[in-house]
Amino acid sequence: MSRKYFSIFLLMVVMICCVSAASATDGDNITVPEDTDVIEVDDAVDSVGTVEQNRGTDTCDGTDCNCEIETPTLPTTSNSITLNTSNYGDKFTDCVFNDASVDEVIFDNGNYISTNYTTLKFNQTIKITATGATFNNIGFEFLHDGIVLNGATIIINAPENNDFYAIDIEGASNSIIINNKINYTCGFDNDVNYNYAIKAMDSENLTIYGNEINATVPLKQPNWYAVSTIASDYVAGVAVGSCNNFRFDKNNLTVIGNKRVGGFPTLDAFIIAQSANAKIRGNTIRESDTVTTTNQYSYIYGIDAYTCNNLTICSNNVIMNGNISNTTYQGNGTGAAYCIQLTGPHTGVKICNNNLTTKNQGPNLGIYSQNYYGETSITVCGNHIDVTGKAGSDPWSLVSGMELQDNYADVYGNTIDVTNVDGATGGYIYGISYCQSTSGNHTYNITNNTVRVPDGEYAVYLDGVTGSNVSYNYLVAERNEGDSAVEIIGDSTNHIGNNTPWFERKF
Repeated sequence: MSRKYFSIFLLMVVMICCVSAASATDGDNITVPEDTDVIEVDDAVDSVGTVEQNRGTDTCDGTDCNCEIETPTLPTTSNSITLNTSNYGDKFTDCVFNDASVDEVIFDNGNYISTNYTTLKFNQTIKITATGATFNNIGFEFLHDGIVLNGATIIINAPENNDFYAIDIEGASNSIIINNKINYTCGFDNDVNYNYAIKAMDSENLTIYGNEINATVPLKQPNWYAVSTIASDYVAGVAVGSCNNFRFDKNNLTVIGNKRVGGFPTLDAFIIAQSANAKIRGNTIRESDTVTTTNQYSYIYGIDAYTCNNLTICSNNVIMNGNISNTTYQGNGTGAAYCIQLTGPHTGVKICNNNLTTKNQGPNLGIYSQNYYGETSITVCGNHIDVTGKAGSDPWSLVSGMELQDNYADVYGNTIDVTNVDGATGGYIYGISYCQSTSGNHTYNITNNTVRVPDGEYAVYLDGVTGSNVSYNYLVAERNEGDSAVEIIGDSTNHIGNNTPWFERKF
C-alpha cells in the first residue's frame, strides 16, 4: 500500500480508537485544567525496585482511591411555593421561572404534559422538589449556581431534527441533581443533533447522585471537528464538560442503542471531558447495542474520559452488551465495546475496585488508556475484569483486560479473565497489555494481579518499554504460566520475577 493510503489508514484507526462522546456546546468554550503535571518516567524507573520489594501482597482498598461516597446535603429553605398541573405556567415567562422571592418551588403530585417539548428554565438559586410529579416532554435547564432538583420523573420522546436534553446544566456551579428518574427516548436518526439525557457544562462542584437514568438512542457518527470535547459525540446518556470537582455517585444508568447512523456508529453511556478532580463512584452502568448485527462495526463506551486530571473511577459496575439482569448478551457486532476509555493528557487518574464486564464479536477491551494527545499516568487497582471478544492476527485486532498506552502505569490487585469468543487460541489476546505502539517512554509496574487467558500465549505483554516490572502476579495462559506467561520487549532495565500460576494463589 502506498504511503498516502497507509497514512489515511492510520488516521482512520486513530479515529476509531478515539471515538467517544458529545455536547452541543462549542468546543471553544471548554477550558483546560491547569494541573497538567505528569509523573516523570525517570522518577518511575528509579522507584521500580523499591515497589517490587514492598508490594508483594498489596491489595487495593477504598483508601487508595478515595472511594468513600458522601451523601449530598440539601439546602434548607424559608420561602416556598407549591405549583400544580393547572397553575404552574403562571410562574414562568417564556419558560423562565420568574419569582425571585422564593427559594423553593414544590411541584405537586400529577402529570405535567407538553405536546411541544417545553424546557423549564431556572436562572436563580432555588430548590426544586418534585417528588410525585411526572414531566412528559418537559425538560429542565439550569442557568444559575446553587440549583437543586430532587425527586422528579422526566419522560422524554425527543423531537426530530432538534437538540434536546432532559436536564441541561449550563454554568450552574454547586448544583445537585438527586433522586430523579429519567426515561429518554429518541426514535429518529437526528444525525447532526445532540441527544443526551443529561448535559452539564461549565458547572464546578456539580453533584449527580442517586438517579435512575434510562436512554434509548441512536448510535451516530461522531463530530470529527470536536475531538477531545463532549461535542465529539452527538449522543450519550450523560455528557459532562468543563465541570471541575464533579461528582457522579450511586446512579443507575442504562443506555441502549436502537438505530445506526453514519459510517462509524458510536454511543457513550457516560462521557466527561476537561474536568479536573472528578469522581465517578458506586454507579451501575449498562450499555447495549441492540441493532448492530454480525460483521457490522459499532463503537460503544461505558465511561469515556478526555483530559481529566485526578479523575477517580471507583466501585462501579459496568456491563457492556448485557441485558438488564446481566444473564444474556447482545453484542453481535465486531467493533469496540470498552467499559472504560481514557484519552490524555492526564495525571493522577485512578481506576479502582470496579466490576467490568464486556462481550462482543470483535476486538474488545475492559480498560483502554491512551497518550495520543499528551503524556499520561494512571493507577489501576482492585478491579474485576471479564472480557470476551474475537482476537485477530494484528495488534489492532486486540482483546485484552486492559490496553494501557500510558507513559506510566501502576497496576496491582486486579483479577482479570479474558476469553476468545470462538474458542480459538493464539492471536492478540492478553490480560494486561501495551501492544499498540504510541509515542514517548513507557514504564509499567504490574504486581499482585490474578490473570487468566486460556486462549492466549501470554497473560502480560508489553512491547517497547523501559524500567518496567512484572512480579508477584498469579498468571496463566494457554501455553504458559507464571514468569513464562510474561513477554516484555525492551531493554535490560525491565524485570520479570516471582510470578506463579494463578491456582497457587492462597485465596
